[in-house]
Amino acid sequence: MKKLPVGLVLVAIFQFIPIVIMPVNILKGMGVELWTPVLALFALLGVFLLLRRGWSRVASIFVQGFNIIVRLLMGVSNVVASAKVGTGFNAQVAVTFAASIVLSALILYYIDQPDVQLQMQS
Repeated sequence: MKKLPVGLVLVAIFQFIPIVIMPVNILKGMGVELWTPVLALFALLGVFLLLRRGWSRVASIFVQGFNIIVRLLMGVSNVVASAKVGTGFNAQVAVTFAASIVLSALILYYIDQPDVQLQMQS
């Protein structure tokens, strides 16, 4: 078995970060009962990526792509503060959503490279 590329190890360990990047007020409202299954799912996905299971690469691509779509849809309605019409731009939401989208896109770009696909097959 060949040595795993460092990038794949980093993706396996840190792929949950784009999903959990949210504004602080949203994070405060989420309890342990929500975070436990999410972190367990990403831990299993990371382990299977390290074990080079083909479905784990597909699942990672799906999760990161879905994150981009959800952030774009949520961002359209949440970037403008809706409590009072005309109050302006919600920079915290815009920055966290943009950071999440960029990190997910980087993970997608790396995982979908032909050399990484070959590493997952061997």
